[in-house]
Amino acid sequence: MKKKLSSVLVILGLLFILNAIFGRYLVLPGYLASLEQGQSTVESVSQTVSVWKIIRYLLWAYSYKFGIYFIILGSITKTKMPSSRKWVFGIIGLFYIAFAYIPLPVPGSLVFGITGGIMTLFMVLIFLRWAEQPENFESDQRNASFYRLTGYFFFAMATYTLCPLLGVKAFALSPEKMIEYGLKGEASSLAFHLLTELALGWIFTFLGYIKKKI
Repeated sequence: MKKKLSSVLVILGLLFILNAIFGRYLVLPGYLASLEQGQSTVESVSQTVSVWKIIRYLLWAYSYKFGIYFIILGSITKTKMPSSRKWVFGIIGLFYIAFAYIPLPVPGSLVFGITGGIMTLFMVLIFLRWAEQPENFESDQRNASFYRLTGYFFFAMATYTLCPLLGVKAFALSPEKMIEYGLKGEASSLAFHLLTELALGWIFTFLGYIKKKI
């Protein structure tokens, strides 16, 4: 029963991800047209756009998040993880997704400084913790451990790349400054770096789970 439920949830998650990838070709033309008409909120759009199209857009907007959510839920369903923890993840994940697009104020330099400091602190703690775990250097885990560490490195690089991309250098959060200073090319370059670092981070983390030894 657990395996069947797990398969159903994983398939549902994959369908959501496919909708996130290919549904854009149905949704974006109408969305861009609404923006051109100055309709950037659900309230303003609802006056001229049908309810079905709004639902289709919201389904697409949440598809990737729901896809990852159901794949993880399906993955842990078939494990021996206590049911209480499965429910905790299910509730927390659903709660976060429900509020994922809630409007938030533009973060100031203080917010960036505090969150950046917190992330850097935990990066350092993770790297130090990794070095202190003997099992990471055993013959059957040495390669897997190395690949995971490499993945963490690229995630750390991607985390910092957000700083010059969003703040002082490319000013992605202040597009008027980006245009004024002619930094659109710089922003594109940093975005490319960010994508590369994230991709390498996930690739090496994945290798860390399958590469036990050469």
